Amino acid sequence: MPSMFFLFFFLLLFLFNFFFIFKPTSHHNQKDRNMLKPMRALSMKIPRRYYVSAEELTIQREKHFHLSRYAEQVAEYAGKEPTRRTVQEQLLMGQRVMRNQDLLIESAAFLQEEMLVRLARSIRSFQNLPYIVGINPKIQDVYIKCWDWFTSLHDWTEKNGVVSNSNMEEMFTKHLLEVFQDHGDVMHNLRKGVHEIRALPSSDSVDFDYVDKFMTNFIMRRISWRVLAETHLALKEPKGMLYNGVFNLECKPSLIGLDALSKIQYLCDSELGMSPEFAVKGDASTSFEYIDAHLSYVLYELFKNSMRATVNFNKEKGGVLPKVVMRICHGEDITISIHDKGGGIPPAIAEKIWVYGFTTVTEDTLPPSGAPAYFPGMTHHSEVEEDRDSKPLAGWGFGLPLSRCYIEYLGGTIQLNNMPGYGCDTILTLPKLSSSRCRERLDFA
Repeated sequence: MPSMFFLFFFLLLFLFNFFFIFKPTSHHNQKDRNMLKPMRALSMKIPRRYYVSAEELTIQREKHFHLSRYAEQVAEYAGKEPTRRTVQEQLLMGQRVMRNQDLLIESAAFLQEEMLVRLARSIRSFQNLPYIVGINPKIQDVYIKCWDWFTSLHDWTEKNGVVSNSNMEEMFTKHLLEVFQDHGDVMHNLRKGVHEIRALPSSDSVDFDYVDKFMTNFIMRRISWRVLAETHLALKEPKGMLYNGVFNLECKPSLIGLDALSKIQYLCDSELGMSPEFAVKGDASTSFEYIDAHLSYVLYELFKNSMRATVNFNKEKGGVLPKVVMRICHGEDITISIHDKGGGIPPAIAEKIWVYGFTTVTEDTLPPSGAPAYFPGMTHHSEVEEDRDSKPLAGWGFGLPLSRCYIEYLGGTIQLNNMPGYGCDTILTLPKLSSSRCRERLDFA
């Protein structure tokens, strides 16, 4: 009889725990529960490296419950389609603003709505991440930052209304600049988070194809909202006669390439003790309308890979290192090829080069956690150059996939032709302004 009593007692205790502790409270609707899912996971059994202090956990929980008030607004904006603009449309808007500064009011009003749509869609994508990915503290930091940006812009609009005059435009632009000043650690946290997830013993159960798709979509949206914000800021304070917003009207690949090559040659000499020569061939005088900061990042990454591989593959052979050659072709599109004789990519890893976080660098040689990460956004800031120069020859495994995002953002393509035992040819195809393909690409299938 006593055994029956204890059995009955433990059954009641189990039911109490199930219904009153583990079950979500009734005052949260389904949208709130979905939004709080990543935070609730932090109280469960998680990898030791993800442990946080009780104080930090309390702060994070309070933050999530505060943000739950915006769940309906996020759902509303996430359900809207972003307004994609062609480069022609962006340049036309820039020309109109330069002739009539009053049109900055129209630009600001467009940004008010569009930024919220793109931020809300990014927040929603975080909420659909696999459990082991969503609980990573670095990924959580970026997730919370997206919420901060959304709530800040949303609250400003709720308080002040839609921008309708010059004074409101001034106020909104100042607020926009303040919001997006806080962006420097986003890409580093994503790099670090993905690296930590791949190092977990349980990482075999993670669908990294889905994670890669998430990363591409998030980075593409982040590029887009930073381009929109910076375009507005640059129209208000022009960067120079050759610029329309963020577009350099006479972007010259040869000059950007030579600048990147000289910097990487210096890095090779410093880290590897030698560096190959380089040459620019083809239509070196070519210029076209493009976001030069994006092209600068991509060429820097590609040349870094080519020159490092050239040194490592040929240094034991003696003699002069083979040149790295950049060729520019001005046809229906702008085509840039980069040719090296760095031995190519081993077939065993060739398919992994576009995977976020894949690197052949050992953990003890990765950049320190506080190292700056070059990510062009707000490209008029001087730290862009400083960050790029401080970057080592190899790192977190984001260079190639991030380069692809920049090229495909405006309808271009990047193709790597691998010749194991010989070298690589990397080909960039950039559509001209007149091409219908020169249009924002925000989501990948």
